[in-house]
Amino acid sequence: MYREAFSFLLAFLLAAIVIEPFKRYQRKKKIGQYIREEGPDLHNYKTGTPTAAGIVFLPIALAISVIFAFRIEVLLVVLAGVLFGLIGLVDDVSKIVKKNASGLSGKKKLLLQLAFASAIVLLIQLINPHTHMAVPLLGEIDFGLAYYPISTVVIAGMSNAVNLADGVDGLAGSMYIFSLAPMMLLPVWQNGIIAPICGALAGFLWHNWFPATVFMGDTGSISLGAMIAVMFALDGREGFLLFFGMMFLVEMFSVIIQVFSFKVFGKRVFRMSPIHHHFELLNWKESKIAFRFSLIAFIGAVFGLLSW
Repeated sequence: MYREAFSFLLAFLLAAIVIEPFKRYQRKKKIGQYIREEGPDLHNYKTGTPTAAGIVFLPIALAISVIFAFRIEVLLVVLAGVLFGLIGLVDDVSKIVKKNASGLSGKKKLLLQLAFASAIVLLIQLINPHTHMAVPLLGEIDFGLAYYPISTVVIAGMSNAVNLADGVDGLAGSMYIFSLAPMMLLPVWQNGIIAPICGALAGFLWHNWFPATVFMGDTGSISLGAMIAVMFALDGREGFLLFFGMMFLVEMFSVIIQVFSFKVFGKRVFRMSPIHHHFELLNWKESKIAFRFSLIAFIGAVFGLLSW
């Protein structure tokens, strides 16, 4: 526990300190976030805010994880962070170069996510061969050969889910911490990487809480989603993401429901999706959304602990 506490504190301090000159450099070079035209008008003032802070806090979290918790499972989670982080990095750099909010096309991004996720699933099978998946309340279900595509979709899906949640100041980072940190009450190997990731994210939130002075960018959000999925996939516990990743899944499915409803019925279920934008348009402050969504994420994690 002392090792986890130290790695958390070290990651927090490094991220909080290093992000400051990272922001200053972007301001000096006039690099910043471009806001999507289809997003809420309330966000227009954020144009030009320094972005892609995942370039800073992700390497810090991964390096400290390897130093303090060197084991094959941690290395595989780190590999997932690097691979999916590269997708996000290309996307972030593309937006900066194009000077607009459209980076990689959705199709290219999804193909890369599925390709990397399938490679990770195959590597997991070399470490811990299994075709079962533990699902809360249902126990272990053996999916046979179907396990491989299912696990691949889970990893790619969680990568997108966290990415979609990164639309309000402090939201994705705080939900991630409150979703994962409760796991540290369990004597599991994941603690070796959860502590530095949460620490680095806390350091990022020092700058990202409303009003944010920097955004994590896709480099951070896409990699974070993949890593949390791989942490559970290594033990065949992807089903527990229903609890530990609950609010990220709510964000993702709000988009799926919105698109399906509009295309099939010509009507929107929400004022805007992902669902955090719906509450923004109901005049909820960003800090209120981040706090309440994180609280629900924490409650989901508690249920996850109780059903572990």
